[in-house]
Amino acid sequence: MATSLFSLAVICLVAFVGPFLADLVPGRWLQASAFILILGALLGPHGAHLIDPAAPGLPLLRQLGLAFLFLIGGYGLAPEEVLGTTGRHAALSWLASLALGLLVAWALPFDFSWRALVAFAISLTSTAFSKVEGILKERRALDTPMGRIVESYGATGELLPVMAVALLLEERSPLVELGIIGLFVVLALVSARLARHEEERRTRLDSFVRDGSGSGQMMLRLVICVLVGFVALGVILGADMIVAGFAAGFILRQLVGEGDTTVMPMVQAVVNGFFIPVCFVMSGASIDIFEGGSEPLVILGFICLLILVRGVPCLVSLSLAPETRSMAPLRRVNVAVYSCTAMSTVVAMTSVAVEAGDMTHHMANVLVFAAALTTVAVPVVTRLIGRVDGEAAVEGKAASATNDTEA
Repeated sequence: MATSLFSLAVICLVAFVGPFLADLVPGRWLQASAFILILGALLGPHGAHLIDPAAPGLPLLRQLGLAFLFLIGGYGLAPEEVLGTTGRHAALSWLASLALGLLVAWALPFDFSWRALVAFAISLTSTAFSKVEGILKERRALDTPMGRIVESYGATGELLPVMAVALLLEERSPLVELGIIGLFVVLALVSARLARHEEERRTRLDSFVRDGSGSGQMMLRLVICVLVGFVALGVILGADMIVAGFAAGFILRQLVGEGDTTVMPMVQAVVNGFFIPVCFVMSGASIDIFEGGSEPLVILGFICLLILVRGVPCLVSLSLAPETRSMAPLRRVNVAVYSCTAMSTVVAMTSVAVEAGDMTHHMANVLVFAAALTTVAVPVVTRLIGRVDGEAAVEGKAASATNDTEA
């Protein structure tokens, strides 16, 4: 208990100090999340040993933070952004990335097993949507046209690799995995239909939640209930946390509506004030930056492959799709760069390869470090491209007036 509380106290301190350090950087070129990850790594078990991410209770907090992160992401995604024209083109670009990733993995001079080859290929196609969303929020760019396109490509780059892992790498039958994913999709769609066709019941719920408590706390409890319920169902069924979180966020959007100004600020205050910072700090604490940074050529090679496999198909898709080809060329490049942010899927894929005996722990640490490096480099590169393209105004005046826990 003492270890858990001490680690949690250090984690909270890091979450508080990180944004201050980001403010010290001229022009705020580095996001608060970058400092939080770096401090987590320096103070974790591979550094100063002040944070023990395996201490009792902390892994659960990290998982809840991750689930809340995807809940916010699912709430912010309009159905047309995923199921509409842009979403379909984003999905096609991801399929092209997967095909290219498999070809690249096969061509590399490594004796990959089938599972390791697929795992490595999928890791090259992923986008850390949670990190991208944090960057967009901090820059107040979520509601811009470019921000919505980044969301579509980012969400696709997070969800489809998860589904690919479930279908190609899990021990269970692909039909079982499809059934589990389908269950969450059905629950989300049913909730949308109920919300659309039963406005009277929704109004009664709204009245009870808002008037009955006077502060929206009942709705906050409902949000937590929905999320934890979906996470519990996901754990029982063996579904990924990302799928459960996105489905819960989609349901939340139907319950409170788009652009809610009463419930969502309260939810975001709780989530961004505690759960997400804890998740980010613990993600940093799991990175061995000393061992991971020992292979600079491998790190550079992985990042180059990530750009080739993930970034190039996104850029081609954006340049060919009718709804995005009118964008300025540098903005299309910026969207593609955002899509090259990698982290969680790379961690999962390297774990699969290590467990299968196809990758050493050392190489896994190097690849995870390379993925973590993209979460630091992408904000800098996109900010630079935005400045060249004259996008500073699009990011708003948020560089100096940022929400410190949303990055």
